[in-house]
Amino acid sequence: MSKKGVLSSKFNMSLGFIPVIVSIILCEFITQDISIYIGAGVGALYSLYTLWNKGARVPNFLLYGTTGMLLLLTLTTLLFGDICTREMFPLTLEISTLIPIVVIFLNRKRFLAHQISQSKKCCKQLFAQGAESAIVSTRVVIIIAFIHFLTIFIAILLPGPLSDTTRNVLFRFCPPAVFILSILFNQFGILYFNIMMEHTAFVPIVNTKGDVIGRSLAVDAINRKNEYINPVVRIAVSHNGMLYLRPRPQRCILERGKTDIPMECYLLYGETLEQSIIRLMKQAFPQAPIQDLQFNIMYHFENKVTNRLIYLFLIEIEDDNLLRGKQIKDGKLWTFQQIEHNLGKNFFSCCFENEYEHLKEVICTKEKYKEF
Repeated sequence: MSKKGVLSSKFNMSLGFIPVIVSIILCEFITQDISIYIGAGVGALYSLYTLWNKGARVPNFLLYGTTGMLLLLTLTTLLFGDICTREMFPLTLEISTLIPIVVIFLNRKRFLAHQISQSKKCCKQLFAQGAESAIVSTRVVIIIAFIHFLTIFIAILLPGPLSDTTRNVLFRFCPPAVFILSILFNQFGILYFNIMMEHTAFVPIVNTKGDVIGRSLAVDAINRKNEYINPVVRIAVSHNGMLYLRPRPQRCILERGKTDIPMECYLLYGETLEQSIIRLMKQAFPQAPIQDLQFNIMYHFENKVTNRLIYLFLIEIEDDNLLRGKQIKDGKLWTFQQIEHNLGKNFFSCCFENEYEHLKEVICTKEKYKEF
């Protein structure tokens, strides 16, 4: 399973505020109109990059809204000159940027539903994820901006004029800080999410042929029961024409305590069958000669509790001392007569009862071959 982060920085939609931050900072050194032109240019180039770059195309909806606002301000300054005083320019840009942000947030359900429908089209598979990330970013920046505006409101209500320091902090430094904090909070959220996902197991979703068609959290494979098919590896053990069976551990969610073959596990996402077998054997049966392992059958098993594509393997053990390992010592060898006496009595697991006739035939064939 990959240890790389699940989300990239492309899903930090607050990066779309970079053109506004550029304009606000540049206004401290150059004229208001030039800073708007440069910010609009940065936004246009960044927008083209998100749409035409190689790899997964993740649309940054907040960037497009911010760029559109700056282009509109560019047209306004060309026609009418400066839009406000130099002192109020940062706050004006903050308010102008928040207008499309608030519109998106207030219409977030309709916006998300539309992007989900778009994600079904070619080259638009990530539009739904982009929309979800945009809504998260709008919520963060609105909260930070609300704190800023509330602070301004309280400062104005206080008796006496505002000092120069207070005015500089509230009207010059806080507006860019609102957007910078939004970027940092969202990036921290992505990093935290990726750290959590590094320790989260995923299992593949497959069809009845074994083709991987998706993935899910391993816990969902149990909680959602039979909504989709998950691959499972099962390994039976035989010795001298008998099957080694043991009670299913109490930690098992399915059919705990019922007698079954000794080894079973979900195939992990990104893991090959060989890797899964090695992992399972090392955990439960480390001394077994893995080279003697033989693939038997692959079959689809579904009931009200589970939905599995099972890969069944069989390993024959010559030395019965290997059956006394810590992980499987609670089992014992069963003859076919003993097993058949208990079939259909809710004693064995459903999977084992489904596999028994096949395992019996394979083992009996091997025993006859040994006689010759």
